[in-house]
Order: sequence, then C-alpha cells, then structure tokens
Amino acid sequence: MMLLLALLLWGGVQAKAFSDSILQQSERTISGLVTDENGEPLIGVTVMVKGTRVGTTTNLDGVFTLKIPANAGILQFSYMGMKTRELPIGSKSQFKVVMESDAVLIDDVVVIGYGTRSKKDMSISVSSVKGDELNNRPSAFNIMQSVAGKVAGVQNISMSGRPGGSSSLRVRGMGSINAGKDPIYVLDGVIGVDPDIINAANVESIDVLKDAAATAMYGAQGSNGVVLITTKKGKKGKGSITYDGKVGFGFMNRKLDMLNADEYMEVQRRAYAYSGQTMPHLTTPYENLFYYAKDASQNYQYDKNGLLIASPKYNTDWQKAVTQTAMTNDHILSFSSGNEDTSVYASVGYQNQEGLIKESVYERYSATLNVRTKIKDWFRIQLVGTVGSQKGNNNDMEGSFNQGAIRNMIEMPPIVPIKYDDGTWGRKHDYPLSETAENPLLLLQDRKNEWKSNFSLFSLNATFDITKKLTFTTQGDYQVSNRKEMSYAKAGLFDVSENNGGYADIKNSDSQKLTSENYFTYTDTFFDGKLSSNFVLGASWYYNHAEESSSGSEQYFDDSFGYHNLSAGTTWHEPKSGMNQNTMNSYYFRMNHSFLDRYLLGFTFRVDGASNFGMNNKYGYFPSVSAGWRISEEKFFFPVKDVLSQMKLRASYGIVGNASIPNYRTISQYSNGSTIFNKALTSYVVLSNLGNKDLKWESSRQFNIGVDMSFWDNRLEVIMDYYHKSTKDLLFEKQVPFTTGYTTTWTNLGEIVNKGFETTITSRNIHTRDFMWVTDLVFSTNKLVVADINGETIDTGNNTIAREGEKWASYYVYKRLGTWGLAEVAEAAKYGKKPGDIKYEDVNKDYKIDEEDRQIMGSGTPKGSLTMVNTFTYKGLSLMVDLNYTYGFKIMDITNSMLENRPLYSNNVKSILNAWTPENQNTMIAALRLPSDNYFGENEKDSYMLHKR
Repeated sequence: MMLLLALLLWGGVQAKAFSDSILQQSERTISGLVTDENGEPLIGVTVMVKGTRVGTTTNLDGVFTLKIPANAGILQFSYMGMKTRELPIGSKSQFKVVMESDAVLIDDVVVIGYGTRSKKDMSISVSSVKGDELNNRPSAFNIMQSVAGKVAGVQNISMSGRPGGSSSLRVRGMGSINAGKDPIYVLDGVIGVDPDIINAANVESIDVLKDAAATAMYGAQGSNGVVLITTKKGKKGKGSITYDGKVGFGFMNRKLDMLNADEYMEVQRRAYAYSGQTMPHLTTPYENLFYYAKDASQNYQYDKNGLLIASPKYNTDWQKAVTQTAMTNDHILSFSSGNEDTSVYASVGYQNQEGLIKESVYERYSATLNVRTKIKDWFRIQLVGTVGSQKGNNNDMEGSFNQGAIRNMIEMPPIVPIKYDDGTWGRKHDYPLSETAENPLLLLQDRKNEWKSNFSLFSLNATFDITKKLTFTTQGDYQVSNRKEMSYAKAGLFDVSENNGGYADIKNSDSQKLTSENYFTYTDTFFDGKLSSNFVLGASWYYNHAEESSSGSEQYFDDSFGYHNLSAGTTWHEPKSGMNQNTMNSYYFRMNHSFLDRYLLGFTFRVDGASNFGMNNKYGYFPSVSAGWRISEEKFFFPVKDVLSQMKLRASYGIVGNASIPNYRTISQYSNGSTIFNKALTSYVVLSNLGNKDLKWESSRQFNIGVDMSFWDNRLEVIMDYYHKSTKDLLFEKQVPFTTGYTTTWTNLGEIVNKGFETTITSRNIHTRDFMWVTDLVFSTNKLVVADINGETIDTGNNTIAREGEKWASYYVYKRLGTWGLAEVAEAAKYGKKPGDIKYEDVNKDYKIDEEDRQIMGSGTPKGSLTMVNTFTYKGLSLMVDLNYTYGFKIMDITNSMLENRPLYSNNVKSILNAWTPENQNTMIAALRLPSDNYFGENEKDSYMLHKR
C-alpha cells in the first residue's frame, strides 16, 4: 500500500509539473463555430488540444474561444452522437467545423458468433454491454452480477449467498425441465467456458444472443441463449501499465426479528400453560441458565404457587455473534501495447471476498494473455490464455436434519450463552425440549468444508486470407480444470461427529475440454454494389472428459492431522471413483444479405450430432431465418429524420436444440453398492436407469419481432422486442414402475411456452466536457406456461407443480383461513380440530383436509422486471444510481413460518407473540403448545407462507 501511495503521489507531481510547463510556454487565442450537417449550431461540443488537458466547450451559439500553447498541433472536436473530428491547427486562428452524425447504437459492431456484424445490418435480437459498463457496479464479483439488469430479458439467478457463490443467467425464461437451463458462454470464440473464471475487468464487451435466429448458429448448445464475451486487446502505442482496484465492506443490512430472552420465556410459559404443565426450570433449578431468588441463607424462594422465582442469566444475540463485517478486495494490474501488426494485452488479478458469516471466505488469482499479430498480409493469429486458481469454504453447510451454522444461529435460544463461565460451549438443547444441535460458532471453528481448484484455458486462432473476399479460420481450444474438496470435523460435534470420533473426506475431480473450429467466410457485393452478402460455412468438433474419486475415514485419535492423513482414521469410508465423457460434431452455414443498405435477410442452418443421444436420434437439425427493414433509409422517411434519426424493423424465426442431459442415459444402466451378507461386506449390482434409444432432441421454436429506433441524432435510443418461444419434446427424467426393475428413464414430454416483451431505452441527458448524465432503462416481461405434459401433473418440489394451462412451478397448497375460535368448537371437531388449531379451506366440503383441498395460488416466476440506472460523471468522478424492481410473483417464506410454528424446539420470530389465545382469537398463528399436542408444529406449506412481490 505504501508503494502504491508513493506512485500515486509521484504521478500527481508529474502531472502538475507537465501542466505548469505548458502554461509557462507562450500562448495564443483561437476561436471558431461548430455546427451540424444542417448548419445548426451545436451546444456543448468538447474542443481539446490533442494530447493535453487544454480545452473548452461551445456556448449556446456553437462558438468557442480557447487559449492554446504555441506548439499545439491538433484540435479535437467530440460530441455525443457525432463522429469525432481532428483538425491541424497550424497558424489558423479561426475555425468553422461541421460535425457529422454517427449512429452510436445502430452502427456498433457486434460479435454474433463465427464473425462480427454491424448493428445496422442485423435482423436478429442481440443486446450488448460494454466493458466500462460492467465495471461501474462495484458490488459485482463476477460477470453474471455485472450484466444483471443491463440486458432486457436476461435475469441473474443467485444459487448461493456465500462468498464466491455461483450465479447463472436466464435468457428469456426457463427453457427446459430436466435438461440444462443455462446459456452457453463463449470467450473469444472458446465455447463452453465457465463464467466464474472470467475477471470482468478483462472484458471489452459482452453480446447476448437472445432469439433463435441469433443462437441457431450454436445449435444444440444455444437453446438457452448465448453469451459472447470479448476480452480486451492491446492498444496501439507505447506500452502502458494500469492498476484498477476496489475495496468494499459488507454489512448485515437487516436481522431477523427474533425473540429476546424475556420474550422467549413468555412463549415457553404460554406453551406449557396451554398444555396444563409447568416450565421445568421453575421446579428444578437450572443454575447455569437462570438467576434464582434466594434468601440470606441461600435457600430458594418460591412464589404463591409454590414455584421457583427465576429470570434468565443471558440474552444472547446469536445473529450478532455469528456474523461479521465482510471485506472485499478486487485488484487487477494490466499491460497494454501494440503497433500496426501486433497487439498485446496481459493482466494479473486478485480477488478476495469475505462472507457475512464468520470463517467464510473466497479467494481467486488469475492471469490473462491476449496476443494478436499479423505474420503476413494474408495470415493473422490470435493467442488467448487464462490461468488461475481459486479456493473457498462451505463452512455454513448443513449436516443431518438440516442443522448447520446458519440455521443454528437463527434457532439458538437467547437464554443460552456462547460459552459458560467454565468455558464450555452453550448448545441449543441446554434447555429442555429444545432440539439437539451444536453451537454455531463451534461448528464454524471445528468443522471445515474447504475446496480449491485450478483452471487453464488456451486458444489459438489462425486466419488465412485466401483472396480479398474469402478467408479461412481455424481455431483450437483446450480447457482443463481440477477441483479438490476437503472436509474434516473434530469429534464430539452434535449432529455431526458425536458418534463417529471425527471424520475426514477428500474428493478429487478434473475435467478436460477439447474443441476444434474450422470455417470459411466469404464477403462480396453484387448488382453494382446494391447487394452486400456474407457467407459462413464450417464444422466443429467437441470432446469433454471428466473423472472423479473420493475417499475418507473416521474415528480419529488426534485432531492435528485434519484431512491431511486419512489413514489416521481407523474406520474407512467407502472409496468411490468414476469417469464420463461425451463428444459432439457439428456442421453449420450462415448467410446475411443487405440490399440497398435497407432490406436485410439472414439464414442459418446447423446440424449437431451428440454421443449422449440414442442411435435412432443421434443428429439434430436447426434452421433459422430473419429479415429486417431499415425504414429510416427510405426517401419518404427523410422529413422526420430530424426527430427520428434511425428506425429498423426486425423479425425472425428459428429452431434450436438442447443436449444438456447426463451421459449414457439412452442406454440401460446398472449401479453398484455394498451391504453386509453372511456377516461379511459384499458388493452388489442392481438395475438403475432404463435406456431409451428413441430419446429425441429437445427443440425450441422461437418467433421474434422487434424495432430499433434512435431520436435526435441518437441522444435517445429505444429497442423493443416481442418473443414467443415454444419448447417441445422436453427432456424429462421420469419414474417407472418398480416392477420393471428400474427406477427412472429419460423420455420426451410435452411443451412449455415462454413469451414476453423487452424494452431498452438509453437517454444521454447531458453531455459536456466536464459533466455527463446518462439514463438507462431496461424493462422486460416473461410468462412461462405449461402447454402440454400429456395430462400429467408433475411435482416440481417445495409444494409446486406443473399442470397444463398453468404457470410452471405454481404453488399448490392449502389456503389458511386463520384459526378455530371458541365459538366454533362443534365445527372444528368435524375436522378433528379444537380452538387454537389452524383452519384450512375445505374446497370440496367433505370435512376432510386432504390432497383434494390443495389449490394453485400463484407462482414464484416473476411477471417482469424494471431496472433504471442513472450514471453521473464529473471530471473523472462517477456516481451510479442503480434501481431494480421485480414484480408479479410470490415467495414462499418457509424460514419465517417454521420460526412461528415450532415453539420450544428453537427460538422464534417476534410475530409468534401474536399466537392464538382466548383473548386473541383473530389470528393466523396457532396456539402455542408442547410437542405432546397432536397439532404441535403443523408443517404444511400453505397460503400463509406465500408473500406477494
């Protein structure tokens, strides 16, 4: 840090000295007028002496006046929506400058897979995010978090809140049931890259292919969208070294509103009273937990009911005890250089992220190299390499009965201390009837679940110019990763190692991917330049191989070994190992045409053959077509171009597939294990998966229509799309009757439909030399409906189902009406209930609450989302206000409900104080009671758990 501070101070001194040297030179004054192509004055045009900090902006009349050094050479003019101009100064003192319109949005070059294309010539749905936009969100730790909210129709799904926890993008909803749901990530042409290894600071741009016409070029790998990532390349000029870093702090924003010690004891009192019993600590002293009233002779004192007089010794805030202020470090040092023939970009990065839970951390080191060089005028190569390592821990993981550090933190009684005065740890079951569970801090200290991995990616791309119009590109890629998971628990941890004398396990896994891409590109014009065409023809080969092994032991006589010496355990865990691999070969063709620079037509066709499909359906065929009309280039449109600068209509239709199923599922399989037979450990083999040689490719048919518009010389840009995506022949793992001898089989089942609207608006509100204000608005909707599943009802987990005509994963629960009251004794008895019990709606009025009374009550899939980002920049300082809103869905708050219906077993949320009593009968919370009551802790997931968002 001291070295970095010294460098910064030195840089500031040098900058000041440089600036002073310019000012000390002789100066002269120049002036001028800046207009647009129609002669209208432009306000706020930035006028700079190139290579210096000397500059100004034009006034309300488009006029500027500027003092410049005598040796100033080039005058630079820049303005949002206009092409930057550079003029030699010479001896001139008066300038008249005409700025030309520059279609910032429409003319951007976009990566579309196996090539690039100008946005103005595209008839497909593609969204782009530039690298500087990715890095203006300081809290983002991976590219998925960086992209979130910046692309319409793309949602970031967080799989875990722990440091380094995985995220995934969903492009236009969920496209499959049991097959893969993630988009494919392509890094500089390398297909199938793990996005977690990519440092966002190295990214030049991200292009998301959304409609089938865009993704069909990737066939079976593009069914859930394609995310194309382009890394930075070296810039022309002398080599430069750049450091970027950020340090952040994370705080627990809001704690669960749990009971304190007095409130906890009130819940205990009411529960025992409801069941006609007395709290145990009032009849038998628990000196470790309570203060007792005593007389001068230290004899216990009793109340009028003959019970001990006691109050809690402790009031522990377990959430405060287990959490911490989390620090985040993200640093990258990069080098960039280049000339006319060669460019080099290299970087090394370090990331460290602490979790809010103590003892949780994630760390990553990475290095990247991107070299491009022209060997001959007709031969160019690019070398891309990324290597690194990462490590972290899963110390918050749960044990048996789902007991773990996080759950125990929430459920630990506040009357139990972290440690007693004698140094022993407080445990959940120290007070009678509480569940047996370990102290969460002790779990974090004495149980380790750590992992580490190494990754490497290398790609070599060579391009040959066969003629000026025909090129051939060949690319070879190699990806390798290995991961090691290590766990160890000291002996005596409740619910973890109290019965096994401590344990240790190690699991190793490694994977390799080899890819070969080869394709021709032909570009030409026809009919005297009226028709511009581009053709791509190629083939690909993919090979994936993975292995894993694991072993472990227990009954350790000493804890000093940890997981480093499995042989120190006297009881072995069953060793396991496995291997799987798959291959795919593909052939593809694409053509794009632009006629009169107004009428656009595109067509793609891809054939994929995958080893993980049956012999009868080894190959899948995926065509697409798209068309566009640049209506703003028509003569009849010219009168409105002062307002509506550019406008393009688009439409597309295509088919893509999905091959993301486990290997070998089309053939019948066996599984093995071991059991005790004749007092000896004996191996066995049983049937498991029933093969299906007729298993077909899952296919998605998508229609898309859109419009791109820009207003007032591109100060305001609008992109709108409507899509309808139907996924048929869904790959589904289905249970089969036990009489077959198998448990499951893979089959094709039915159809689901995603449809929705997307809108992206970018407004450049203010743009001057010193200040800019840009607003980005992203709005999208998506409706996921089950169209056909052969009349079946599929259990999708957590009391959700899939049923024809309904949203996917609709909540299927009882409707809680409240609680039975004292005036409803007879009616409650018909259901076997009594006052204070939960009352559900009896849909069919048969005086039974069973499966027939469950109802569909909403879905956890959002109807839509809205993001508004305002970015303010002033003299190198920036402020981003990022607002996100997701609506039209329900969440099932299982945690809160469990903390309301399990008194005595654990601590509870404060809302449990609103539980039923004879004086408080209008409530949704059942009467507090002991576990001996028949309806203690009713755990039905019902409508009360659902909260609308």
